[in-house]
Amino acid sequence: MLAIDPGLRGCGCSWWEQHSAVWRLASAAYVEAVVHEPEDRDDDGPLAWGAMVGAVELAHDAHYPDASPSVLVVERMKVYRQGPGDPRDLLALAAIGGGLVRAFHAARAIGLLPATWKGQVPREVMGARVEKHLRERGEWDRVVPPRRKKNLNDVMHAAGLGLYCVERGRV
Repeated sequence: MLAIDPGLRGCGCSWWEQHSAVWRLASAAYVEAVVHEPEDRDDDGPLAWGAMVGAVELAHDAHYPDASPSVLVVERMKVYRQGPGDPRDLLALAAIGGGLVRAFHAARAIGLLPATWKGQVPREVMGARVEKHLRERGEWDRVVPPRRKKNLNDVMHAAGLGLYCVERGRV
């Protein structure tokens, strides 16, 4: 299983393996987008989407050169009527999510809304909870720390998506 917290510049990714009917974290890392030139001075279009999807494909191939994931979990985007941020940012993330589903077309795709898998828990709090859970499961040593500490939350959210599916029998 491959679980992804999509981003425009990088994605949190977690790879899971099943042994004797038990799913275990194999690896979790932050995958940065492939270097590319922005188009039209606006870097949230098709070139950026392709750069991100391509980077995840390359990362997966590095982990499993001869195998596609059987399950792909991607966080879905939802526009909330109130709150900070530009809803336009979510359009690029939705496009990346669609590109990932297409790239790993042989996998059974699961799209989870944030409210489904983490409720109303704030981003940093959820990241800390997932980290604690991975440490308790003895799987923290499988997390590759990102170069930038702020991207650790993306990795933890990818692991959290996987944990949600594993612990609720969604895979």
